[in-house]
Amino acid sequence: MSPLIPFLFLIAWLVGGVAEAVQSNPCAVAREIETKAIALLDSKPEEAIQAFESAYATCATDVVIGYNLGLALHQAGRKKQAMEIWEKVYEAFPNHVKTIANLAWVKFESGDDRKAHLLASEGFAKQPGNLSLAHTKLFALFRRGNYLEAYDWIVRMQVREREEPGLGLKGDRVELWREMAAGFVTETLWRQFRQGEKMDALRQAINLLVKEYPGEAAFVRTKDQLLLAYTDPEAEIPFPRAMPHETWAKTGDVDDQSAMLDQRILNQPLLASWQKRSDAYAVVAGVSHYKRIRARHFADRDATHFHRLLTRRGIFIDDADHARLRVNNAVDHQTLRQDLEWLIKQGQNNSNAALLFYFSGLGFSTGQDALLLPAQVPLTNLDADHAISLSWLQGALSRLPNKEVVVLLDVCFNQTPECAVRPGQGGTSAPRSVLLQGKPVAVAADKLGGALHGPAQQGAFTWHLLKGMLGDADGFPVGKKDGWVDLAELFAHLKVSLARNIPPADPLLSVPTSMRLTRTGGEQ
Repeated sequence: MSPLIPFLFLIAWLVGGVAEAVQSNPCAVAREIETKAIALLDSKPEEAIQAFESAYATCATDVVIGYNLGLALHQAGRKKQAMEIWEKVYEAFPNHVKTIANLAWVKFESGDDRKAHLLASEGFAKQPGNLSLAHTKLFALFRRGNYLEAYDWIVRMQVREREEPGLGLKGDRVELWREMAAGFVTETLWRQFRQGEKMDALRQAINLLVKEYPGEAAFVRTKDQLLLAYTDPEAEIPFPRAMPHETWAKTGDVDDQSAMLDQRILNQPLLASWQKRSDAYAVVAGVSHYKRIRARHFADRDATHFHRLLTRRGIFIDDADHARLRVNNAVDHQTLRQDLEWLIKQGQNNSNAALLFYFSGLGFSTGQDALLLPAQVPLTNLDADHAISLSWLQGALSRLPNKEVVVLLDVCFNQTPECAVRPGQGGTSAPRSVLLQGKPVAVAADKLGGALHGPAQQGAFTWHLLKGMLGDADGFPVGKKDGWVDLAELFAHLKVSLARNIPPADPLLSVPTSMRLTRTGGEQ
Protein backbone atom coordinates (compact mmCIF):
# COMPACT_ATOMS: atom_id res chain seq x y z
CA MET A 1 0.00 0.00 0.00
CA SER A 2 1.32 3.44 -0.89
CA PRO A 3 2.41 5.46 2.16
CA LEU A 4 0.76 8.45 0.52
CA ILE A 5 -2.80 7.09 1.00
CA PRO A 6 -3.02 7.57 4.78
CA PHE A 7 -1.63 11.06 4.37
CA LEU A 8 -4.21 12.00 1.73
CA PHE A 9 -6.88 10.45 3.93
CA LEU A 10 -5.65 12.58 6.80
CA ILE A 11 -5.89 15.71 4.66
CA ALA A 12 -9.42 14.73 3.58
CA TRP A 13 -10.36 14.08 7.16
CA LEU A 14 -8.83 17.31 8.38
CA VAL A 15 -10.18 19.51 5.60
CA GLY A 16 -13.49 17.82 4.79
CA GLY A 17 -14.35 15.63 7.74
CA VAL A 18 -14.06 18.24 10.43
CA ALA A 19 -15.67 21.23 8.77
CA GLU A 20 -16.71 22.59 12.10
CA ALA A 21 -13.09 22.64 13.32
CA VAL A 22 -11.94 24.32 10.13
CA GLN A 23 -14.57 26.99 10.50
CA SER A 24 -13.74 27.65 14.13
CA ASN A 25 -9.93 27.56 13.82
CA PRO A 26 -8.77 27.17 10.18
CA CYS A 27 -5.15 28.12 10.84
CA ALA A 28 -4.72 25.36 13.43
CA VAL A 29 -5.87 22.85 10.85
CA ALA A 30 -3.60 24.42 8.22
CA ARG A 31 -0.59 24.07 10.53
CA GLU A 32 -1.30 20.37 11.00
CA ILE A 33 -1.49 19.92 7.23
CA GLU A 34 1.78 21.83 6.89
CA THR A 35 3.47 19.60 9.47
CA LYS A 36 2.57 16.53 7.42
CA ALA A 37 3.72 18.28 4.24
CA ILE A 38 7.13 18.99 5.74
CA ALA A 39 7.53 15.31 6.67
CA LEU A 40 6.69 14.33 3.10
CA LEU A 41 8.82 16.94 1.31
CA ASP A 42 11.96 14.85 0.74
CA SER A 43 10.25 11.65 -0.40
CA LYS A 44 7.21 13.02 -2.27
CA PRO A 45 7.89 16.68 -3.14
CA GLU A 46 4.95 17.21 -5.49
CA GLU A 47 2.45 15.72 -3.05
CA ALA A 48 4.03 17.81 -0.31
CA ILE A 49 3.60 20.96 -2.40
CA GLN A 50 -0.08 20.12 -2.89
CA ALA A 51 -0.43 19.83 0.86
CA PHE A 52 1.42 23.14 1.39
CA GLU A 53 -0.95 24.78 -1.11
CA SER A 54 -3.93 23.34 0.75
CA ALA A 55 -2.59 24.69 4.02
CA TYR A 56 -1.97 28.10 2.47
CA ALA A 57 -5.47 28.20 0.95
CA THR A 58 -6.87 27.37 4.39
CA CYS A 59 -4.82 30.01 6.21
CA ALA A 60 -3.12 32.62 4.01
CA THR A 61 -2.56 34.83 7.05
CA ASP A 62 0.07 32.56 8.59
CA VAL A 63 3.52 33.88 7.61
CA VAL A 64 5.28 30.55 8.23
CA ILE A 65 2.88 28.59 6.01
CA GLY A 66 3.28 31.07 3.15
CA TYR A 67 7.04 31.23 3.55
CA ASN A 68 7.38 27.43 3.57
CA LEU A 69 5.16 27.06 0.51
CA GLY A 70 7.45 29.41 -1.39
CA LEU A 71 10.48 27.46 -0.16
CA ALA A 72 9.02 24.14 -1.33
CA LEU A 73 8.18 25.60 -4.74
CA HIS A 74 11.66 27.06 -5.13
CA GLN A 75 13.27 23.78 -4.10
CA ALA A 76 11.21 22.04 -6.80
CA GLY A 77 12.51 24.47 -9.43
CA ARG A 78 9.22 26.38 -9.71
CA LYS A 79 10.90 29.71 -9.02
CA LYS A 80 8.32 31.96 -10.67
CA GLN A 81 5.58 30.50 -8.50
CA ALA A 82 7.79 30.78 -5.44
CA MET A 83 8.36 34.44 -6.22
CA GLU A 84 4.61 35.04 -6.57
CA ILE A 85 3.91 33.44 -3.18
CA TRP A 86 6.70 35.33 -1.45
CA GLU A 87 5.46 38.60 -2.97
CA LYS A 88 2.08 37.96 -1.32
CA VAL A 89 3.73 37.07 1.99
CA TYR A 90 5.94 40.17 1.79
CA GLU A 91 2.90 42.37 1.12
CA ALA A 92 1.12 40.95 4.16
CA PHE A 93 4.21 40.76 6.41
CA PRO A 94 6.70 43.45 5.28
CA ASN A 95 8.92 42.91 8.32
CA HIS A 96 9.50 39.17 7.85
CA VAL A 97 13.21 39.25 7.00
CA LYS A 98 13.47 35.64 5.78
CA THR A 99 10.78 36.31 3.20
CA ILE A 100 12.50 39.53 2.14
CA ALA A 101 15.82 37.69 1.78
CA ASN A 102 14.38 34.89 -0.34
CA LEU A 103 12.26 37.25 -2.45
CA ALA A 104 15.32 39.42 -3.09
CA TRP A 105 17.27 36.35 -4.22
CA VAL A 106 14.61 35.06 -6.63
CA LYS A 107 14.38 38.58 -8.06
CA PHE A 108 18.12 38.37 -8.67
CA GLU A 109 17.79 34.90 -10.18
CA SER A 110 15.09 36.22 -12.50
CA GLY A 111 17.33 39.07 -13.67
CA ASP A 112 15.62 41.95 -11.84
CA ASP A 113 18.79 43.38 -10.30
CA ARG A 114 17.22 46.72 -9.40
CA LYS A 115 14.42 45.16 -7.34
CA ALA A 116 16.79 42.59 -5.84
CA HIS A 117 19.08 45.40 -4.68
CA LEU A 118 16.22 47.42 -3.19
CA LEU A 119 14.74 44.45 -1.32
CA ALA A 120 18.13 43.30 -0.03
CA SER A 121 18.91 46.82 1.20
CA GLU A 122 15.54 47.00 2.95
CA GLY A 123 16.03 43.62 4.57
CA PHE A 124 19.57 44.45 5.71
CA ALA A 125 18.31 47.63 7.36
CA LYS A 126 15.85 45.50 9.33
CA GLN A 127 18.44 42.81 10.16
CA PRO A 128 22.02 44.17 10.03
CA GLY A 129 24.73 41.58 9.58
CA ASN A 130 22.61 39.19 7.50
CA LEU A 131 25.07 37.64 5.03
CA SER A 132 22.35 36.33 2.72
CA LEU A 133 20.96 39.83 2.19
CA ALA A 134 24.47 41.29 1.83
CA HIS A 135 25.27 38.65 -0.79
CA THR A 136 22.21 39.50 -2.88
CA LYS A 137 22.76 43.26 -2.58
CA LEU A 138 26.40 43.07 -3.66
CA PHE A 139 25.88 40.65 -6.52
CA ALA A 140 23.00 42.75 -7.86
CA LEU A 141 25.33 45.77 -7.80
CA PHE A 142 28.10 43.78 -9.49
CA ARG A 143 25.84 42.61 -12.29
CA ARG A 144 24.66 46.19 -12.83
CA GLY A 145 28.28 47.38 -13.03
CA ASN A 146 28.07 49.52 -9.86
CA TYR A 147 31.46 48.40 -8.57
CA LEU A 148 32.51 51.44 -6.57
CA GLU A 149 29.11 51.62 -4.87
CA ALA A 150 29.49 47.95 -3.89
CA TYR A 151 33.04 48.46 -2.61
CA ASP A 152 32.08 51.56 -0.62
CA TRP A 153 29.17 49.76 1.04
CA ILE A 154 31.31 46.79 2.08
CA VAL A 155 33.96 49.06 3.60
CA ARG A 156 31.35 51.07 5.50
CA MET A 157 29.79 47.88 6.85
CA GLN A 158 33.19 46.60 7.98
CA VAL A 159 33.85 49.89 9.78
CA ARG A 160 30.39 49.79 11.39
CA GLU A 161 31.04 46.25 12.62
CA ARG A 162 34.21 47.40 14.36
CA GLU A 163 32.44 50.35 15.95
CA GLU A 164 29.09 48.67 16.65
CA PRO A 165 29.53 44.88 16.75
CA GLY A 166 26.60 43.03 15.23
CA LEU A 167 25.42 45.91 13.06
CA GLY A 168 27.86 45.56 10.18
CA LEU A 169 29.74 42.84 8.32
CA LYS A 170 32.79 40.73 9.13
CA GLY A 171 34.44 37.43 8.23
CA ASP A 172 36.37 35.77 5.42
CA ARG A 173 33.43 35.85 3.04
CA VAL A 174 33.03 39.61 3.45
CA GLU A 175 36.76 40.09 2.94
CA LEU A 176 36.52 38.10 -0.30
CA TRP A 177 33.66 40.33 -1.50
CA ARG A 178 35.72 43.43 -0.72
CA GLU A 179 38.67 42.05 -2.70
CA MET A 180 36.35 41.25 -5.61
CA ALA A 181 34.88 44.76 -5.59
CA ALA A 182 38.32 46.38 -5.35
CA GLY A 183 39.50 44.27 -8.29
CA PHE A 184 36.53 45.35 -10.40
CA VAL A 185 37.16 49.01 -9.53
CA THR A 186 40.83 48.81 -10.52
CA GLU A 187 40.04 46.88 -13.71
CA THR A 188 37.74 49.74 -14.70
CA LEU A 189 40.74 52.11 -14.47
CA TRP A 190 43.00 49.74 -16.41
CA ARG A 191 40.40 49.52 -19.15
CA GLN A 192 40.43 53.29 -19.44
CA PHE A 193 44.23 53.21 -19.61
CA ARG A 194 44.25 50.54 -22.34
CA GLN A 195 41.74 52.59 -24.31
CA GLY A 196 44.00 55.65 -24.25
CA GLU A 197 42.41 57.69 -21.45
CA LYS A 198 44.56 60.71 -20.57
CA MET A 199 46.83 60.09 -17.62
CA ASP A 200 45.75 63.29 -15.85
CA ALA A 201 42.18 62.00 -15.55
CA LEU A 202 43.34 58.56 -14.44
CA ARG A 203 45.74 60.01 -11.89
CA GLN A 204 42.97 62.16 -10.46
CA ALA A 205 40.64 59.16 -10.19
CA ILE A 206 43.14 56.86 -8.50
CA ASN A 207 44.33 59.63 -6.15
CA LEU A 208 40.75 60.16 -4.99
CA LEU A 209 40.38 56.43 -4.34
CA VAL A 210 43.63 56.25 -2.34
CA LYS A 211 42.62 59.33 -0.34
CA GLU A 212 39.10 58.02 0.37
CA TYR A 213 40.20 54.44 1.12
CA PRO A 214 43.79 54.69 2.41
CA GLY A 215 43.79 51.15 3.75
CA GLU A 216 43.07 49.49 0.38
CA ALA A 217 46.34 47.98 -0.86
CA ALA A 218 44.84 47.26 -4.29
CA PHE A 219 44.31 50.98 -4.94
CA VAL A 220 47.81 51.94 -3.79
CA ARG A 221 49.32 49.20 -5.95
CA THR A 222 47.26 50.24 -8.97
CA LYS A 223 48.37 53.87 -8.55
CA ASP A 224 52.04 52.82 -8.70
CA GLN A 225 51.46 50.40 -11.59
CA LEU A 226 49.55 52.96 -13.66
CA LEU A 227 52.30 55.54 -13.29
CA LEU A 228 54.96 52.97 -14.19
CA ALA A 229 52.99 51.76 -17.20
CA TYR A 230 52.59 55.35 -18.39
CA THR A 231 56.33 56.07 -18.19
CA ASP A 232 57.78 52.68 -19.17
CA PRO A 233 56.51 50.84 -22.30
CA GLU A 234 58.06 47.61 -20.95
CA ALA A 235 56.17 47.76 -17.66
CA GLU A 236 53.66 45.10 -16.74
CA ILE A 237 50.03 45.84 -17.61
CA PRO A 238 47.52 43.49 -15.95
CA PHE A 239 45.80 41.12 -18.31
CA PRO A 240 42.14 42.15 -18.93
CA ARG A 241 39.71 40.39 -16.64
CA ALA A 242 36.06 39.50 -17.16
CA MET A 243 33.56 41.88 -15.57
CA PRO A 244 30.20 40.78 -14.12
CA HIS A 245 28.09 43.34 -15.99
CA GLU A 246 29.40 41.86 -19.25
CA THR A 247 29.90 38.17 -18.58
CA TRP A 248 27.62 37.06 -15.74
CA ALA A 249 24.46 35.29 -16.85
CA LYS A 250 21.52 37.67 -16.71
CA THR A 251 19.46 35.09 -14.82
CA GLY A 252 20.24 32.29 -12.42
CA ASP A 253 22.77 31.79 -9.64
CA VAL A 254 26.05 33.25 -10.86
CA ASP A 255 27.74 32.37 -7.58
CA ASP A 256 27.58 28.59 -7.92
CA GLN A 257 30.91 27.42 -6.51
CA SER A 258 30.19 23.70 -6.53
CA ALA A 259 33.08 23.17 -8.95
CA MET A 260 35.55 25.00 -6.70
CA LEU A 261 37.87 22.62 -4.86
CA ASP A 262 39.37 25.11 -2.39
CA GLN A 263 37.41 24.21 0.74
CA ARG A 264 37.31 20.53 -0.11
CA ILE A 265 41.10 20.40 -0.27
CA LEU A 266 41.55 22.57 2.82
CA ASN A 267 39.22 20.29 4.77
CA GLN A 268 41.19 17.16 3.92
CA PRO A 269 42.72 15.73 7.11
CA LEU A 270 46.45 15.21 7.22
CA LEU A 271 47.66 11.78 6.19
CA ALA A 272 49.13 9.81 9.11
CA SER A 273 52.85 10.50 9.48
CA TRP A 274 53.71 6.82 9.10
CA GLN A 275 52.15 6.86 5.63
CA LYS A 276 54.44 9.65 4.44
CA ARG A 277 57.69 8.91 2.64
CA SER A 278 60.94 10.54 3.69
CA ASP A 279 62.38 9.63 0.27
CA ALA A 280 59.68 11.43 -1.78
CA TYR A 281 60.60 14.80 -3.31
CA ALA A 282 58.59 17.27 -5.40
CA VAL A 283 58.95 20.60 -7.16
CA VAL A 284 55.60 22.28 -7.86
CA ALA A 285 55.48 25.55 -9.83
CA GLY A 286 52.75 27.71 -11.33
CA VAL A 287 52.84 31.09 -13.07
CA SER A 288 49.71 33.16 -13.63
CA HIS A 289 51.38 36.58 -13.67
CA TYR A 290 54.09 36.96 -16.28
CA LYS A 291 56.02 40.20 -16.35
CA ARG A 292 56.15 40.73 -20.11
CA ILE A 293 53.75 38.29 -21.73
CA ARG A 294 50.12 37.28 -21.56
CA ALA A 295 49.26 35.41 -18.39
CA ARG A 296 48.30 31.76 -18.06
CA HIS A 297 45.11 32.10 -16.00
CA PHE A 298 44.77 30.16 -12.73
CA ALA A 299 48.21 28.52 -12.91
CA ASP A 300 49.15 29.72 -9.42
CA ARG A 301 45.91 28.20 -8.07
CA ASP A 302 46.67 24.99 -9.94
CA ALA A 303 50.09 24.69 -8.32
CA THR A 304 48.93 25.70 -4.85
CA HIS A 305 46.03 23.23 -4.83
CA PHE A 306 48.20 20.42 -6.18
CA HIS A 307 50.95 21.03 -3.61
CA ARG A 308 48.40 21.26 -0.79
CA LEU A 309 46.81 17.95 -1.73
CA LEU A 310 50.18 16.22 -2.16
CA THR A 311 51.29 17.29 1.31
CA ARG A 312 47.97 16.85 3.13
CA ARG A 313 46.76 13.53 1.75
CA GLY A 314 49.75 12.44 -0.29
CA ILE A 315 53.06 10.79 0.48
CA PHE A 316 55.04 14.05 0.43
CA ILE A 317 56.17 15.75 3.65
CA ASP A 318 55.20 19.42 3.83
CA ASP A 319 58.57 21.14 4.06
CA ALA A 320 61.07 22.65 1.63
CA ASP A 321 63.35 19.63 2.05
CA HIS A 322 60.74 17.38 0.46
CA ALA A 323 58.15 19.44 -1.47
CA ARG A 324 58.95 22.88 -2.85
CA LEU A 325 56.19 25.23 -4.02
CA ARG A 326 56.88 28.24 -6.25
CA VAL A 327 54.23 30.56 -7.71
CA ASN A 328 54.33 33.66 -9.91
CA ASN A 329 57.40 35.88 -9.35
CA ALA A 330 59.08 33.15 -7.28
CA VAL A 331 59.31 31.09 -10.48
CA ASP A 332 62.33 32.87 -11.92
CA HIS A 333 64.67 31.01 -14.24
CA GLN A 334 67.53 30.62 -11.78
CA THR A 335 65.33 29.43 -8.90
CA LEU A 336 63.39 26.93 -11.01
CA ARG A 337 66.60 25.56 -12.53
CA GLN A 338 68.13 25.17 -9.06
CA ASP A 339 64.99 23.44 -7.79
CA LEU A 340 65.12 20.96 -10.65
CA GLU A 341 68.81 20.32 -10.10
CA TRP A 342 68.00 19.69 -6.42
CA LEU A 343 65.30 17.22 -7.46
CA ILE A 344 67.69 15.43 -9.80
CA LYS A 345 70.31 15.27 -7.06
CA GLN A 346 67.85 13.51 -4.74
CA GLY A 347 67.53 10.78 -7.36
CA GLN A 348 71.30 10.54 -7.79
CA ASN A 349 71.72 10.14 -4.03
CA ASN A 350 68.92 7.59 -3.59
CA SER A 351 67.87 5.27 -6.41
CA ASN A 352 64.67 4.40 -4.51
CA ALA A 353 63.53 8.00 -4.16
CA ALA A 354 60.20 9.09 -5.67
CA LEU A 355 60.57 12.28 -7.72
CA LEU A 356 57.79 14.53 -9.01
CA PHE A 357 57.84 17.75 -11.05
CA TYR A 358 54.65 19.71 -11.73
CA PHE A 359 54.42 22.89 -13.79
CA SER A 360 51.42 25.00 -14.75
CA GLY A 361 51.97 28.03 -16.96
CA LEU A 362 53.15 29.01 -20.41
CA GLY A 363 55.40 27.05 -22.74
CA PHE A 364 57.04 27.82 -26.05
CA SER A 365 58.04 25.61 -28.96
CA THR A 366 61.28 26.36 -30.77
CA GLY A 367 60.68 23.61 -33.34
CA GLN A 368 63.47 21.44 -31.93
CA ASP A 369 62.72 21.81 -28.25
CA ALA A 370 59.94 22.90 -25.90
CA LEU A 371 60.45 25.40 -23.11
CA LEU A 372 58.74 26.08 -19.81
CA LEU A 373 58.64 29.84 -19.30
CA PRO A 374 59.51 31.44 -15.93
CA ALA A 375 57.70 34.60 -14.82
CA GLN A 376 60.35 37.14 -15.89
CA VAL A 377 61.33 35.66 -19.27
CA PRO A 378 61.83 38.43 -21.88
CA LEU A 379 60.03 38.11 -25.21
CA THR A 380 63.32 38.68 -27.01
CA ASN A 381 65.00 35.71 -25.29
CA LEU A 382 62.72 32.71 -25.53
CA ASP A 383 65.51 30.16 -25.42
CA ALA A 384 67.09 27.55 -23.16
CA ASP A 385 69.29 30.18 -21.51
CA HIS A 386 66.25 32.00 -20.15
CA ALA A 387 63.69 29.17 -19.79
CA ILE A 388 63.63 25.49 -18.82
CA SER A 389 64.44 23.18 -21.70
CA LEU A 390 62.37 20.01 -21.66
CA SER A 391 65.05 18.26 -23.71
CA TRP A 392 67.54 19.03 -20.94
CA LEU A 393 65.12 17.89 -18.25
CA GLN A 394 64.26 14.72 -20.15
CA GLY A 395 67.90 13.81 -20.52
CA ALA A 396 68.73 14.47 -16.87
CA LEU A 397 65.80 12.46 -15.55
CA SER A 398 66.27 9.58 -17.98
CA ARG A 399 69.79 9.00 -16.71
CA LEU A 400 68.53 8.39 -13.20
CA PRO A 401 68.09 4.79 -12.02
CA ASN A 402 64.92 5.69 -10.09
CA LYS A 403 61.74 3.80 -11.02
CA GLU A 404 59.36 6.45 -9.68
CA VAL A 405 59.89 9.67 -11.61
CA VAL A 406 56.87 11.70 -12.71
CA VAL A 407 56.43 14.93 -14.68
CA LEU A 408 53.02 16.63 -14.88
CA LEU A 409 52.60 19.58 -17.24
CA ASP A 410 49.50 21.75 -17.46
CA VAL A 411 51.03 24.00 -20.07
CA CYS A 412 49.95 26.05 -23.05
CA PHE A 413 52.63 25.59 -25.71
CA ASN A 414 51.59 28.66 -27.78
CA GLN A 415 49.67 26.51 -30.22
CA THR A 416 46.56 28.70 -30.27
CA PRO A 417 46.13 32.47 -30.59
CA GLU A 418 44.79 32.58 -27.03
CA CYS A 419 48.09 31.21 -25.75
CA ALA A 420 50.44 33.16 -28.00
CA VAL A 421 53.59 34.41 -26.31
CA ARG A 422 54.56 36.63 -29.22
CA PRO A 423 52.15 39.48 -29.98
CA GLY A 424 50.02 38.65 -33.00
CA GLN A 425 51.43 35.14 -33.46
CA GLY A 426 49.95 31.81 -32.54
CA GLY A 427 53.25 29.94 -32.64
CA THR A 428 53.55 26.26 -33.45
CA SER A 429 52.59 23.14 -31.63
CA ALA A 430 55.12 21.72 -29.22
CA PRO A 431 56.81 18.49 -30.32
CA ARG A 432 54.97 15.61 -28.68
CA SER A 433 58.10 13.53 -28.31
CA VAL A 434 59.67 15.87 -25.76
CA LEU A 435 59.64 14.27 -22.32
CA LEU A 436 57.46 11.48 -23.65
CA GLN A 437 60.13 8.98 -24.66
CA GLY A 438 62.25 6.63 -22.63
CA LYS A 439 62.01 5.15 -19.17
CA PRO A 440 61.85 5.68 -16.27
CA VAL A 441 60.00 8.98 -16.60
CA ALA A 442 56.20 8.91 -16.49
CA VAL A 443 54.60 11.98 -18.01
CA ALA A 444 51.11 13.40 -18.22
CA ALA A 445 50.89 16.36 -20.54
CA ASP A 446 47.93 18.59 -21.32
CA LYS A 447 47.93 18.82 -25.10
CA LEU A 448 44.88 21.08 -25.26
CA GLY A 449 47.01 24.17 -25.29
CA GLY A 450 46.24 24.70 -21.62
CA ALA A 451 42.43 24.54 -21.59
CA LEU A 452 40.78 26.30 -18.66
CA HIS A 453 37.89 25.20 -16.48
CA GLY A 454 36.22 28.54 -15.72
CA PRO A 455 33.69 27.47 -13.04
CA ALA A 456 36.50 26.00 -10.94
CA GLN A 457 39.02 28.77 -11.76
CA GLN A 458 41.58 26.12 -12.64
CA GLY A 459 43.30 24.60 -15.62
CA ALA A 460 41.07 21.81 -16.95
CA PHE A 461 43.88 19.25 -16.81
CA THR A 462 44.73 20.08 -13.19
CA TRP A 463 41.10 20.22 -12.10
CA HIS A 464 40.49 16.66 -13.31
CA LEU A 465 43.85 15.67 -11.83
CA LEU A 466 42.80 16.96 -8.40
CA LYS A 467 39.35 15.40 -8.66
CA GLY A 468 41.00 12.08 -9.41
CA MET A 469 43.34 12.42 -6.44
CA LEU A 470 40.41 13.28 -4.18
CA GLY A 471 38.91 9.86 -4.89
CA ASP A 472 37.38 9.82 -8.36
CA ALA A 473 40.31 7.78 -9.70
CA ASP A 474 40.46 5.22 -6.89
CA GLY A 475 40.09 1.80 -8.54
CA PHE A 476 39.52 3.41 -11.95
CA PRO A 477 38.33 2.14 -14.34
CA VAL A 478 37.36 -1.33 -13.07
CA GLY A 479 39.82 -2.09 -10.31
CA LYS A 480 39.10 -2.55 -6.62
CA LYS A 481 39.07 0.60 -4.48
CA ASP A 482 41.76 0.48 -1.81
CA GLY A 483 41.65 4.08 -0.56
CA TRP A 484 44.78 5.05 -2.51
CA VAL A 485 45.09 6.74 -5.91
CA ASP A 486 48.17 5.72 -7.85
CA LEU A 487 49.37 7.15 -11.15
CA ALA A 488 48.11 4.26 -13.25
CA GLU A 489 44.58 4.85 -11.94
CA LEU A 490 44.97 8.61 -12.23
CA PHE A 491 46.11 8.52 -15.86
CA ALA A 492 43.22 6.25 -16.80
CA HIS A 493 40.81 8.62 -15.09
CA LEU A 494 42.29 11.64 -16.88
CA LYS A 495 41.98 10.01 -20.29
CA VAL A 496 38.26 9.57 -19.80
CA SER A 497 37.70 12.92 -18.08
CA LEU A 498 39.45 14.90 -20.80
CA ALA A 499 38.21 12.80 -23.73
CA ARG A 500 35.62 15.39 -24.79
CA ASN A 501 38.32 18.01 -25.35
CA ILE A 502 41.21 15.96 -26.65
CA PRO A 503 41.65 14.42 -30.12
CA PRO A 504 41.10 10.64 -30.35
CA ALA A 505 44.81 9.90 -30.02
CA ASP A 506 46.14 8.83 -26.60
CA PRO A 507 45.99 12.05 -24.57
CA LEU A 508 48.56 10.95 -22.00
CA LEU A 509 51.70 9.44 -23.45
CA SER A 510 53.24 7.88 -20.40
CA VAL A 511 55.28 5.09 -18.95
CA PRO A 512 53.17 2.99 -16.56
CA THR A 513 54.04 3.43 -12.90
CA SER A 514 52.33 2.50 -9.67
CA MET A 515 53.57 5.46 -7.63
CA ARG A 516 50.91 6.35 -5.06
CA LEU A 517 50.02 10.03 -4.87
CA THR A 518 47.20 10.31 -2.38
CA ARG A 519 45.04 8.45 0.09
CA THR A 520 41.32 9.08 -0.30
CA GLY A 521 39.75 7.08 2.51
CA GLY A 522 39.77 7.49 6.28
CA GLU A 523 42.71 6.62 8.49
CA GLN A 524 43.38 2.94 9.07
